[in-house]
Amino acid sequence: MLFMKRHAFILFLSFLFAGCSLIDDDLSVCETEDTVNNVQYQIEYKMELVTEMHMIVDEKLATDIEKPLADTLKRWLQPLFSGHAHDLDMNFYTEDGTDELRHHREEMVNANQKSFTLYIPREDYMHLALVNIAENDNITIMGKQHAASMRIEQNKVDTLPSHPTAIYSARLPMIMAEDGNLTFNVHLYMVNSAVALVITNSKLVSPKMDVLMKGSATGFAVKDSVYSFEKQTLVRAEKVTDFCYVAVTMPSDTVKQTPSATVAKKTNEPNAVWQLVVHVTLPDGKKTETLLSSDTSLDAGRLEIIKCQLNEDGSVTPLQSPHIGATVTLDWKEGGSHDIDV
Repeated sequence: MLFMKRHAFILFLSFLFAGCSLIDDDLSVCETEDTVNNVQYQIEYKMELVTEMHMIVDEKLATDIEKPLADTLKRWLQPLFSGHAHDLDMNFYTEDGTDELRHHREEMVNANQKSFTLYIPREDYMHLALVNIAENDNITIMGKQHAASMRIEQNKVDTLPSHPTAIYSARLPMIMAEDGNLTFNVHLYMVNSAVALVITNSKLVSPKMDVLMKGSATGFAVKDSVYSFEKQTLVRAEKVTDFCYVAVTMPSDTVKQTPSATVAKKTNEPNAVWQLVVHVTLPDGKKTETLLSSDTSLDAGRLEIIKCQLNEDGSVTPLQSPHIGATVTLDWKEGGSHDIDV
């Protein structure tokens, strides 16, 4: 498993005692007794996300023959892994035992760096934040009234498209002192992951392929940073080129599953944690299914690149990936393999 360094957005936060509740770039718009007394709580919001995505792609696709494909893949991944934030969802919960939502703010960022000012009353808060949710139709925020129940959930359908955005989250207790300006460093980490299937050697020209990821989480509790696995959902990888497909999805579980004996026999991978389901349609109309099964977890914030060879019979053979096993079904018929549990 290749690792992607987790990086963070940094918030520099200071707050105004008994101030009004609004976001604005101008402190003068909020005239209260405390601002007159020059007791100010000002948010300096700076985003700094730097990923190793380019280095990972270049390391995995290192030959001269692979370089054009590596460059294409990097361009496709750039909007997702460049550290760009479109929107910020900020939530401030009471720390008095009620765990209730006290303040909610949304900020459209659309930049790598952004500064703005926030005024809220002085209290102790549990701060939960999410980035890049507004344009991700796969995800819904649930349970926002309490910090313990706030979570994001994937849509409960059989098959989802690849996630259109990289999601980031943060949690931080904000214990406010009685005097002086307050500064909090809030680090936002990536919630979802990515898997790239790359065909570096093909016996077929312009193959018709369908690639799906199976075994990813279906929800994420923001306060506890815990993933949930409920309705099994396939995530359809997006076609980058005829020989490259990428699925941006939630992470897999971190432990190996133990399927039934029947499933273990069929998959030939009793310790599979997650799978790529690859369907190739041959010129005669027949389909070949390959199950690429990983016995290691797909972790949050990481990109997994699986290099493969595409054979004349439509089967896919993993290359230089000892943790990936392959099970092939020739002349595959619709309706069988998607019932496999991993």
